[in-house]
Amino acid sequence: MAAPIFSLVLATYGRVDEIGRLMDSLAAQTCADFELIFADQNPDERVLPFVERARVAGWRYQHLRLAEPNLSAARNAGMQVAQGDWLAIPDDDCWYEPDTLARVLERVSAPPLVDGIVIRWVEVADKVAAEDDSPLRAQAWRRFRGADASSIALFIRTDLARRVGGFDERLGVGQWYGAGEETDFLLRMLDVGAAIERLPAACVHHEFGQSYANEPGAEYRLARSRARGWGAICVKHRLPAWTVLRGLIGPLLWPVLRQGGPVGVARAAGVLIGRWQGFLAWRSGPPPAHPSSEGHTSF
Repeated sequence: MAAPIFSLVLATYGRVDEIGRLMDSLAAQTCADFELIFADQNPDERVLPFVERARVAGWRYQHLRLAEPNLSAARNAGMQVAQGDWLAIPDDDCWYEPDTLARVLERVSAPPLVDGIVIRWVEVADKVAAEDDSPLRAQAWRRFRGADASSIALFIRTDLARRVGGFDERLGVGQWYGAGEETDFLLRMLDVGAAIERLPAACVHHEFGQSYANEPGAEYRLARSRARGWGAICVKHRLPAWTVLRGLIGPLLWPVLRQGGPVGVARAAGVLIGRWQGFLAWRSGPPPAHPSSEGHTSF
């Protein structure tokens, strides 16, 4: 059997119904040249019915079982076994338009050649990502001026993703540095000269994540965890001094400029403290990477 064009790495933990919605959208694709890689971080068997659905449907698929939850490690595990030329990384609460894969395939098959595509991200609850079609530039990203390019909207050449080392497993959901893995991944690709463009004609949907509108303490903890990744990236990539200084001091003004009541104050405090924690901790010596261990079946 010929290798598929697309490998879709689905890192999943704790969700059930949302996986079915994503698979419904894959069944509706006008381009069916893909494999689905379940990077399963659950201690139970909740994903098995979806694996069986893929088998019955005749899809190409792989099922990886991960020893412990780590989003970056799960994505890397899927990346290593991917058979497609192009890698996509949908979250388990995402879904595609019926023509998403077809539109991406049409673009990557035509000149000028690209190494990556960022499609349009539509957030269900509160926003539609800008339809800017300008290429991603390393210098803009090094100043945190690169707009949005979430991993869920990425289509990257598989060999490029592997060449830069995939996601840094010290960053991201489940780690002390609770975010930043996506920005780090993109910066490393841009730093080696990757040509990554936007394709607003193709779309991925995403369900708005957890909100702590009435829980300042929970909002503070979440913001602090995620902000540590920002601080780590500043040191890891030696970002410009003004960019770092602006980010380390800026949250002090958020309660005034953005308001938001007690939750807004808690969020600003979490970001301020988290950024400084991440910056100082990574500067004193980043933690060792944690290799993932997994077993898998593939068809």
